[in-house]
Amino acid sequence: MNIKNIKDKITKKINKQSIKGFFQKQGLYVLIFLCVVAAGITAIIAWPSPSTDEEQLSDSDTGAAVIEAPTLEEELAASETASATVTPTATDEPEEEAPTDNQETVAANNGSGQVTLKKPVDGQIINEFSGDALVYFASLNIWATHNGVDIQTENGAPVVAALSGTVTDVYTNAADGGVVVITHSSTAKTVYAGLGDIVVEEGDKVNTGDEIAAVGEMPKELDLSYHLHFEYIVDGIWKDPTKYFG
Repeated sequence: MNIKNIKDKITKKINKQSIKGFFQKQGLYVLIFLCVVAAGITAIIAWPSPSTDEEQLSDSDTGAAVIEAPTLEEELAASETASATVTPTATDEPEEEAPTDNQETVAANNGSGQVTLKKPVDGQIINEFSGDALVYFASLNIWATHNGVDIQTENGAPVVAALSGTVTDVYTNAADGGVVVITHSSTAKTVYAGLGDIVVEEGDKVNTGDEIAAVGEMPKELDLSYHLHFEYIVDGIWKDPTKYFG
């Protein structure tokens, strides 16, 4: 073995001993350093990638998600449709009572839609309402319709208003005797004929049951006993008063 080889061996041995001694002295610090480096690498790998709170849409998804704003014409049309389809609330309209045998609902504008007439005199009906049918009037020797009812009573018996209203006509003629007309609304009125003494004047306000006259004679029905001829007219049409008597 030459001197060079011996020198190389000695150098390698010294280097190994130096490295070994370094690690023996500094090994704890190196170990801590390596642990820190490993922890840093792990944290970097585990750190979540940056993202936004809102979902990113592709070009196709964006086109599907866009909602076009309605035009002014569409908004007006939608508003009119909504107004037209609003469900009405329930109203508290009063229910009309079913008519009895002596009453019926009429179209007269007299406040309630259901009219009840007070019988203007006490007595029996001796000549009924004929409607369109003709009846024979013996005193006049003619056939004609009987547009009211004849209520038999005594001469001078008090006659009262069948319904509240205003006296709109008072007169006497050769066929009907004394006559009083009371208007109850723009469409309804009552007529009292065959009167003697009349105690009201045109323009007087009367309530139901107020006395307006006394029974007298009715020239065109002298073949009958004393009676009151009574008519009820609605919208220009004669009605059968007996259907409204209360």
